[in-house]
Amino acid sequence: MTGLGWGVLGVAALAWGADGAASAGGEQPATPTVTGAPGKGLTVTSADGRFSMNLRGRVQLRTSAFVTAPDDADVRDATMQTQIATTRLWWGGHLLNPDTKYLLQLAVGPKDFRDGAISPIFDAYLDFTQNPNLSVRVGQLFVPFDRLRTIREFSLQMADRPRVVSELTLDRDIGAYAYSDHLGGANSKWAYRVGLFGGSGIHQLAAHPPGGLAVARLELRPLGPVDDDSEGDLERRATPGLAFGVGAAYNLGTTRARSTTSTVWTAGTADYLHLAADAVFKWHGVSWETEVVLRDATEDALQGTDADGLPIAEYTRSGWGLVTQPGWMLSRKAEIVARYGRLQAFEGTDPAYLDDVAARANEVGLGANCYLNQHRFKVQGGLSGLFGDEQALPDAEWTATVLVDFMF
Repeated sequence: MTGLGWGVLGVAALAWGADGAASAGGEQPATPTVTGAPGKGLTVTSADGRFSMNLRGRVQLRTSAFVTAPDDADVRDATMQTQIATTRLWWGGHLLNPDTKYLLQLAVGPKDFRDGAISPIFDAYLDFTQNPNLSVRVGQLFVPFDRLRTIREFSLQMADRPRVVSELTLDRDIGAYAYSDHLGGANSKWAYRVGLFGGSGIHQLAAHPPGGLAVARLELRPLGPVDDDSEGDLERRATPGLAFGVGAAYNLGTTRARSTTSTVWTAGTADYLHLAADAVFKWHGVSWETEVVLRDATEDALQGTDADGLPIAEYTRSGWGLVTQPGWMLSRKAEIVARYGRLQAFEGTDPAYLDDVAARANEVGLGANCYLNQHRFKVQGGLSGLFGDEQALPDAEWTATVLVDFMF
């Protein structure tokens, strides 16, 4: 056994050791159980079942080639990049009883450190599932707003999330939400999430004016259970699976340009309204997901002064977008996937955002995947392009990517 494995056993021993010590009469102590599986890590469970800990990791190796759109002289620039795009570590399990769960996720790859991050903590929360109609999750975690953002990153069909989602969705924040995956009973087709969060996202250390983020989401699975938190129909379902979701959120007094991410304003705060609707379908290896998402600010610009007392203007980013993504499992291990997304900016919003959308409003993508252990060990290849409405598709800004993504 590796040193890491012995370390896990040592921590587990501390958790049960006091109660598991041999009695004075020589009774042999009970021992914890240890299980493991490829892609699911190592799990240690105390002898009395009151504590468990799962340790697992993930690495993504990626090579990408980038080709810019042609300039006025019809010249393109080409570059490439090879990197460990992301590295994740998870510690999770239950405390005191199986219905009190915990999760800590650390993200230590170069792409994970954005928005000036100085901490690798992505998720750190407790999950109380004693009441299936009113479970509660509290800590730092995904805001449960739209499906295409809360799908776990390791289970994506393409190398990156759609640009529409990256721009307009809500990200992680600190707060709590109540939820149920089967509202009213085990056979229920309804689910919900209702939560309150700080509203400023993560990786922000400075104090800011009072505010907060309220979110609500309602889901319907009319044909019964479906794994809508994982992209693609890797199981090649014999019966169709369908899920619909709608979400709404209001961020009061945020200090960030994308509501919970991006630039931190110094000139003041703004309010954002968020709306989303999404659908997921899976059957016989065919999958289709689609989403419409909107973000609208109460004002287009914030007026203030800089450190020298000079007037400055900082802009909000308002707009809407849609994305649709079909996929088809050619076999138990091979899949092809396509994507189309469109981003729109509202008139009067951030001029830089308007220019960016004018040049790259449309996203197209094609991908091919080989699953060695479903999403837990896969090889992915893809080509994506961004182009404006007045550009021909061949003149798009292109990115080609090959990656290996594995969990252990």
